[in-house]
Amino acid sequence: MKKISRRHSLSLKLLISVIVWVTGAIVFTGYALALLWQLENAGKDINYAGSLRMTIYHMVTLTTQPNHQKPLQEQQDKFVLTLNNLLKSDRNNFIFPNNVKIDDQIQIIKQYYQHKLIPIISPSNPSSRILTQTQLNTIDEFVENINCLVKLIENQNTQNIVWLRFIQTILIIMVIFTAFSAIYLLYRFIISPLTRLQAAIQQLSLGNLSERITIINKDEFSVVSEGFNKMADNLQDLYNNLEQKVSLKTIALEEKNHELAILYDMTTFLHECHMQDTVLESFLDKVIKLGDANGGFIGLLNKEKTALDFLYSQGLPKQSEIVKKCYFSAHCFFDVSVLPKNPNPIYIQTKQNNNLQLSIPNCIKVAYDHFVIFPIWHNNNEIGMVVLYFTNPRTSSEHEKQTHYLIKTLVQQLAISVENQHLTLKEKQLAILEERNMIAQGLHDSIAQSLSFLNLQAQMLEKAIDHKDYNRIKQNLSFIQKVLKRFKSQTKIAIEAENLNQQFFLTQQQQLQVVFILQEALSNIRKHSLCTHAKVTFTSDKNFTMRIEDNGVGFDINIIKEKKLSHVGLSIMKERTDKISGIINIQSVLQHGTTIELIIPQS
Repeated sequence: MKKISRRHSLSLKLLISVIVWVTGAIVFTGYALALLWQLENAGKDINYAGSLRMTIYHMVTLTTQPNHQKPLQEQQDKFVLTLNNLLKSDRNNFIFPNNVKIDDQIQIIKQYYQHKLIPIISPSNPSSRILTQTQLNTIDEFVENINCLVKLIENQNTQNIVWLRFIQTILIIMVIFTAFSAIYLLYRFIISPLTRLQAAIQQLSLGNLSERITIINKDEFSVVSEGFNKMADNLQDLYNNLEQKVSLKTIALEEKNHELAILYDMTTFLHECHMQDTVLESFLDKVIKLGDANGGFIGLLNKEKTALDFLYSQGLPKQSEIVKKCYFSAHCFFDVSVLPKNPNPIYIQTKQNNNLQLSIPNCIKVAYDHFVIFPIWHNNNEIGMVVLYFTNPRTSSEHEKQTHYLIKTLVQQLAISVENQHLTLKEKQLAILEERNMIAQGLHDSIAQSLSFLNLQAQMLEKAIDHKDYNRIKQNLSFIQKVLKRFKSQTKIAIEAENLNQQFFLTQQQQLQVVFILQEALSNIRKHSLCTHAKVTFTSDKNFTMRIEDNGVGFDINIIKEKKLSHVGLSIMKERTDKISGIINIQSVLQHGTTIELIIPQS
């Protein structure tokens, strides 16, 4: 919006006009009030001066009467008081200062009264007396001075009346002038611009898009008019070039859809299961075509950020094709340590001195005009880079910026794909380790098959007892006895099992873990105990308890705890006990055998 200068501002003009008018009205009204007050004071002064003459004549009359001392003294006091009131009277105004002639005349009257009149009318002589002609002349002269004072005051009063009429005339003229000026200014600065604006809006609504407002002044209405003209220009431009603008918007929308399609296809491709070589090769080929580049390469940094674990290139000069054959340092093309540590694209001119002081090979300088580095970042960690080489000079056009922004987005998706492949590889390695661990646990003892068979047959026997299938019970017991005999024959250890015919209310998971713990315990007995007799006791009162005892050599369990030695068999039993929320107690004394007790609470 165009800024209005102060000297052209309509609001400022109106404000100044109002201030000037109010100031003038206050000044002239103040003068009129001051003159009115002065006229009021002048009326009082005329009365005071007139009373002086009456008082003099009264005093002269009293002197001719007997016993006139007291009345004469009162009249003299009255005369002095009136004279003092005249001296104190305020005759100043805003137009004329205090009249010096009036003050001088009052002083003459005062001195004349004290020096010449007091001796004549002094009340010292109580008897009446007749005044001489000389004394009468003196009194007449004194009265003439009083008349002169009255005339001076009346002249002053008349002058004030003239000024009051003048000021009133000015006020009337100012009101009339203000009224006509207000009408003229209101029409010129407000009504006329509004009328022009209304007419232009009406023409525009009728379809006349070429209608414009002529800007005359530089006030607020000029800004409104300028805004109207711009709006009319835009409307006319839209109306005349609507088809072209729709075409441009359609092209822009198609480009945006094309970019989204590329992004979607590339993202889908990157997140499919492909080998890393295939992903990088295809990604570089598509990015070179998308950016209209003449060559490029993709490099992934190792953990130390000093070498490239993998490098794939396309379209590079023959002198640089060695990149496909060697384990490359990260500084082969340029020193990556001086690059900015952020994922934004970096533009480098090959034939000019760059701010980063990169060392660029001569083959690259000869073949290309510039290249762009797109760092590959994931979770604030640089894992590689994509470099595109261009033979044509950089244009810095809007299309180029959008393309590079799209490539930057694709590089971010590439980083996610590379990290996902690393995670997938780690998951496979972890799965292999877990599988090896399971195989190690499964192969820990070959006798586990026999014990599992024994457990299954015991369950079949339990079901047979519940259904009172005594033939089936006999078959299962016979089979269990055969398994025990075969176990004894394999291990040469006498095994005794008690309370196998009880009912144990265990879940399938608990039954499975109990069998595994039992087979692990018997495996340890076979390999380490050197015993001749083992006993397995099952009880099921409130809790399920399995107790395994042998008379072997035993071991010192404290040594294992203090040295924190890892025993595979004991660790396996502890892990399986934790899975079913059980408790396992191991007691062993050297040369006095070992006892393992498994407790599964009923809860």
